[in-house]
Amino acid sequence: MTGTRYQKALEVKKPLRDIVISTVVLFLVCTIVAVSLAFTNAATRDVILERTLENENLARKEVFSTADDFSKIENLESITAGKDGLSRVKEAYNGTSNGEKAGRVFLIESNGYGGVIKMAAGIDKDGKIMGVKIIEMNETPGLGSKAKEKPFISQFGGINPEEPLAVVKSGKSRDSEINAISGATITSKAVTEGIQAAIDVNTLLNERGDL
Repeated sequence: MTGTRYQKALEVKKPLRDIVISTVVLFLVCTIVAVSLAFTNAATRDVILERTLENENLARKEVFSTADDFSKIENLESITAGKDGLSRVKEAYNGTSNGEKAGRVFLIESNGYGGVIKMAAGIDKDGKIMGVKIIEMNETPGLGSKAKEKPFISQFGGINPEEPLAVVKSGKSRDSEINAISGATITSKAVTEGIQAAIDVNTLLNERGDL
């Protein structure tokens, strides 16, 4: 009887041992996977941030090619806060050429049809738009996505509008008018309103003497 009871006790302990071992192994596997994912996410996040900053640096140079150095304007919110539409301007930089003041570059975010449109605009010290570049967008392929193509985006370059920018369906007759992309009026207005916000902020910075 004693031997039988001992055998039964061993039979009970063995499944318990197997359960404990399986639980420990599962826990270790889950821990390793979680740690690996954490490191992967951190590394990916750093890469994305690095690429974003690189794209923004390239965009600044592209929209203001004559400037050789840029310095960020601090406390921009003190100008844009509470003013309709100006919050689209997220960052502003003073640009210099050979140590001389040349103008500014603005990083802008405007809501389009497919989400936020990120762009950069360069404006020289006389108020002329030096260039505009779409940095990131998620607009409809073949329609809103055409905003970054030359036929649309080139309309901003070289103009010094005396009136607020306005989107027209076709046949622009003045610098302040921007021909809309066919079938993508929302995108056209989002980009145009973003550039107008940069123009308005630039004016306020001039009034403040921040150049």
